[in-house]
Amino acid sequence: MSDLAALPVRVYLFVCVVVGVVALWLARDAWLERDEPGGIEVAFYLAAAAGVSLLYAVRIAASSADVMAIALQLATPLVAALPILWVSFAFAYGGYDRWRTERWIVALAAPAVIWVLLAWSSRTHGLARRSFEAVQDGPFTLLELGIGPAGVAFLLYAYALYLVGVLVALDVYHRIGNRYRLQTFLLLLGATFPLVAGVATVFDVGSFGFLDWTPVAFVLHGVFLYGTVFWLGTLDATIAARDTAVEVMQDPVIVAGSDGRIRDLNPAAERLLPHDAADLTLSTLLPLLDSDRGQPIEIDGRYFDVQEDPIRDPRGADRGHVFLLRDVTARERRQEELERREEQLERQNERLEDFAGVVSHDLRNPLAAATAAVELARHVPDEREMALERAAEAHAQMDDLIDGLLSLATAGEAVDSLDAVSVDATVRTVWSRLETAEATLSIDGDATIQADPDRLAQLLANLFRNAVEHGGEDVSVQVRIERGDTTARIAIEDDGPGIPDDERTRVFDRGVSLGGGTGLGLAIVGDIVEAHGWSIVAEEGEAGGARFCIDAIALADTDGDADAGADTGADAEGPRGEPTVGEEPDVEGTDAEAATGSVSGTEGNGDAVSKTEGTGGHAGMDRT
Repeated sequence: MSDLAALPVRVYLFVCVVVGVVALWLARDAWLERDEPGGIEVAFYLAAAAGVSLLYAVRIAASSADVMAIALQLATPLVAALPILWVSFAFAYGGYDRWRTERWIVALAAPAVIWVLLAWSSRTHGLARRSFEAVQDGPFTLLELGIGPAGVAFLLYAYALYLVGVLVALDVYHRIGNRYRLQTFLLLLGATFPLVAGVATVFDVGSFGFLDWTPVAFVLHGVFLYGTVFWLGTLDATIAARDTAVEVMQDPVIVAGSDGRIRDLNPAAERLLPHDAADLTLSTLLPLLDSDRGQPIEIDGRYFDVQEDPIRDPRGADRGHVFLLRDVTARERRQEELERREEQLERQNERLEDFAGVVSHDLRNPLAAATAAVELARHVPDEREMALERAAEAHAQMDDLIDGLLSLATAGEAVDSLDAVSVDATVRTVWSRLETAEATLSIDGDATIQADPDRLAQLLANLFRNAVEHGGEDVSVQVRIERGDTTARIAIEDDGPGIPDDERTRVFDRGVSLGGGTGLGLAIVGDIVEAHGWSIVAEEGEAGGARFCIDAIALADTDGDADAGADTGADAEGPRGEPTVGEEPDVEGTDAEAATGSVSGTEGNGDAVSKTEGTGGHAGMDRT
C-alpha cells in the first residue's frame, strides 16, 4: 500500500486516539457527577468505549501479532460491557428502576461473561473466534478475525440489547409526548452509531474491509449519553420534579412554539381540549387567547383565567409561550349568583318604591273619594244612594290596586323550578276561569314549555283581561303558538283598538295606563317574562288591535306530561274543574264555579272557544 493509500488508515488511527482521550476525560467528569441519575452508567460506558478505541489504535499501530492479540483480548470484556451499560441507562431514562436491580443486571450480563470466557479461550475450541490472522496492508498490519458460532450468538444478543434500549426511548417519547423530544432524538441518534458500524464491520463495507468501525461509534454513542444527562439534564431530579408537578396539576398547561403550534399538553389540558389538540395551532385551538387576556375564557361550560409566560432560550430568543389555565368556574358562578341576587334586590327595591308610590298617591285618591262619599251620604240624605255608589266604586278601585300590588310583589321573583306545561291546556284553563262576556278565543298550535305554571297562568290572565277591557265585550282573541327546534313563541292578539305607536315601548312600565286603570297589569306581565328569561314586545295586530309576542321560551324535553295534562285539563266541552297545569291565581269575581254562563266550542288547535257570562265584564286591569 502506498503512503497515499495508507492515509485513511492513519487518519482513522488518529481519530481513535483522539476520541479515546476525549471519552476518558468525559468519563472522569461523569464519575465525579455520578450522583446524577444515570451518571454511573454514562461514566462506565465512556470509560469502556475509550478503552476499546485506544486498544484498537494499539492494534492498528502495532506490527506484532502478539501485541495485537493482547490488545484484542483486553478489549473483549469492554466490548461485552457496552450493551449491558446501554440498556441499564435506558432503564434509568425510562423510569424502569425495577429492571435496574443487581439481580437483573447480573442476569443480562451472564451471556456476555460467557462470551468473554469463550473469546479468551478461542484458540483451543474456536467457538467465539475461529481464527486470528495478521494481514499486511502497506505500512500497517491488521488483524483479520473469523467469527465462530458463539461470536454470532453474542453479536445477536448485543444487537438485541441495543434495540431494547431504543424501544425504551421510544416508549418514553410516547408516554410523555414532546417534552423530551430533543433528548429522545439524541439518544436514538447516538444508538444508531454502534448498530450501523457493527453492520459495516461484519459485512466488510468500505474500501478498508479489515478496519473495525465500532470503537469510534461506541465513543460517539457515549458522548450523546453524556450530553443527554449532563448538558440537557434529562434525568435531573429538579427537572423531573418540575415535570411531575406539571403532570399532576389540576390546571391545564399548554406549551406553544414560536410558530404558534401546540408543542405539549399536560394531562389536565388533554382532558379539557379536543383529542387532536396537539396537532392544532394555538389560534385554532384557543382563539380567545388572542383577545382580551384580562377576562376569563369559557371552554365547555367552565371558566379559566389565562396566565401567559414567554419561553426564551439562553440567548434571549423567543421560543414560544406557556399558558396556564386556572379554573375559576366556582368564582364565576359565585359572581353570577351575586349579580343575580343584586339584580333581584334592585327589582325588590323598585317594587317597594312602586308600592310606596301607589300607597301614597294612587291608593290615597280613591280612599279620599270613598271618605268624602261616606260623609256626603251621612250629611245629605238625598244624595245617599249616589254617594254610596261612589264609595263602592272607590272601594273596588282600591281592591284592584291591592290585588295588583300583591301580584307585582311576586311576579318578578326568580323562578326556582320549572315544570313541563302545555300552553294550549293552560290557555283554555285560564280563559275558562275569567269573566270574558261575549269575547271569543281561538288557539292555533301547541307546545310543551318549561315554565312556572302559576305565573304563566297569571301572565295569560292579565293579557286576556287586558284584551277584554280595551277591546270590548265581543272582542276576538287569538293565541298562536309556534314551535322551533329548542324554543317556542306565543303571540296573543285581539281585534280591539290597539296600542298607539309611541306607547308600545312604555306599556310594561309600572304605573303606565292608557285607560284609567292601575297601570300594573302589563307591568306584572313584564316581570313574569323577565323572571323566566323570556322576551316580550307589543305590536300592532293584523286586524289593527294589540298583539303581544313572547319569545325565547324554552321547550320541555318531552311532550308526554303536557299531552296528558291537555287530555285531563280544561276541556272546553265538559264540566270545568281545577286546572292540571297549575292553579290560576285568584281573580276577584272570576271564580269559574260562580259563573252563570256556559262554555261552548270544540277542542283542537285553531277551533274557536266562546264563553258568554251572564254577569257582564269585570273591571280588571286596564291596558297599560
